[in-house]
Amino acid sequence: MNNKFNISIIGAGVVGLSIAERLSKKYKNIILFDKESTFGQHVSSRNSEVVHSGFYYPQNSLKSKLCIDGNHKMYNFSDKYNIKYKKCGKMIVINNQNEEVELHTIYNNAKKCGLSGLKILNQNEAKEIEERVRCIKALWIPSTGIVDSHGVMSKLENLSILNGVDFAYNYSLNNINLHKGLYELSFNNNELIYSDIVINAAGLWSNNISRMLNLSNYDIQYFKGDYYKSNIRNLNCLIYPVPKKTSLGMHTVLSLNGDVSFGPNYYKVSNVDYSIDNKYETQYLDSFKKILDDNSLKLTPDFSGIRPKIKNNGNFSDFIIKNEKDQGFNNFINLIGIDSPGLTSSLSIAEYVESLINF
Repeated sequence: MNNKFNISIIGAGVVGLSIAERLSKKYKNIILFDKESTFGQHVSSRNSEVVHSGFYYPQNSLKSKLCIDGNHKMYNFSDKYNIKYKKCGKMIVINNQNEEVELHTIYNNAKKCGLSGLKILNQNEAKEIEERVRCIKALWIPSTGIVDSHGVMSKLENLSILNGVDFAYNYSLNNINLHKGLYELSFNNNELIYSDIVINAAGLWSNNISRMLNLSNYDIQYFKGDYYKSNIRNLNCLIYPVPKKTSLGMHTVLSLNGDVSFGPNYYKVSNVDYSIDNKYETQYLDSFKKILDDNSLKLTPDFSGIRPKIKNNGNFSDFIIKNEKDQGFNNFINLIGIDSPGLTSSLSIAEYVESLINF
């Protein structure tokens, strides 16, 4: 392998792949590293596969701007490359009059963000869309959908390869040093790689990569979420409760094949462990009987995922995407805390990263 590259990208999740594909249209001599044997083995493949609409987040935050733009980009990308998706829309439902003010707040914020087709539905209108929904009112958001995330990642990898990007799987980064304007990356196989630009898209391990250059002011916490598969099929849309401060709440999860799952819950863990059992089954059944009118509902454990959230004492945490030149590391671009809506935002994140390069 050539040991000098213009651009080195760490992490082959959907964000790293999007960056590789985007930059390969403009730059040559790019390599993407991942410690796993193939792409998307962590956050990118352990989520709800929802194409979010971007209205939950404060206006002008990166999450808001990149998600709203990414929503359009993801559908357009999927159309262009024949990737399966379903723009099924979603309902945020309430079953308590006390939540109505909050529902209107979400509606007003979504309008300010430029979303169209929004509507506050009464119970009958909601049941015309999905007869199994349980609600007294619901906010309808037509631009939300689901996408084949593996299909997206596979196409991004393929396009990147066609544009000349090198892929180095099973490469685990041990250390980074800066020598005379070049970054030296050392790996588990004792190989040294030199690069003008390093992009840290390492997801759950992004803060560890950052610390290799003593950029230690990013503190990530792991929050796990479990998904349970149900015995019902073919819901017409996604159904969500009113969001909580920490998450969007446990919601229906739709698959393109018609399967319906529920999740995720939200609890702190200290390490990456994707094991799942049935200990939350009762909690899930109680939660979903509040949004679904189906007495036959049964659940079985399906899979789990882990989100890298920036420690912020319960306040809103935006994506951190920055060129660390002010810290003396020009063209070391950090992406920290890329949790939801990272999948939806990925193509827009890549465009934003491109704008930060100083080459």
